[in-house]
Amino acid sequence: MKLFIFILFLGITGISQAQKAKIKIDGDIVLVDNTPVFQLEEKGFPKSYTLYSMQNVQLATFETNFISKMVRQSDGSYKDVRNYYFLVKFNDSEQSSCEMSSFGIKKQFANFILTNLWVQNGELNEPVIKNFCQEAGFPYSNPRKKPTTIKGR
Repeated sequence: MKLFIFILFLGITGISQAQKAKIKIDGDIVLVDNTPVFQLEEKGFPKSYTLYSMQNVQLATFETNFISKMVRQSDGSYKDVRNYYFLVKFNDSEQSSCEMSSFGIKKQFANFILTNLWVQNGELNEPVIKNFCQEAGFPYSNPRKKPTTIKGR
């Protein structure tokens, strides 16, 4: 019985994996099921990216930036910790820029762009980009301050 359940789960997992789109990176070209979708050019270290359509039209740039802060360690000392993020600049879009978490691996970043439908038919998906930027904003360079409450009043 245990063997039957194991084989059943293995079969279900295999079927669900087979139905997912296969993402492949060939140099700077991102392919989905062997069809070129967009180009993602990688630059420098830490990694920054430029997003292009398949017609070599620049759609967006993702510049890596960081915020440094001192974090107290358990022994009482302080350590400088860097939080890396992308400053995103969109070309020919209503939404000009925002910030988001960075990706160190190109395939993960390409998967993020694909699953969030940022590029459709070789162009930026304006409503999706606008919604993303309104929700994301600038949490790294301009964090929201929590309101100060005064106790006893």
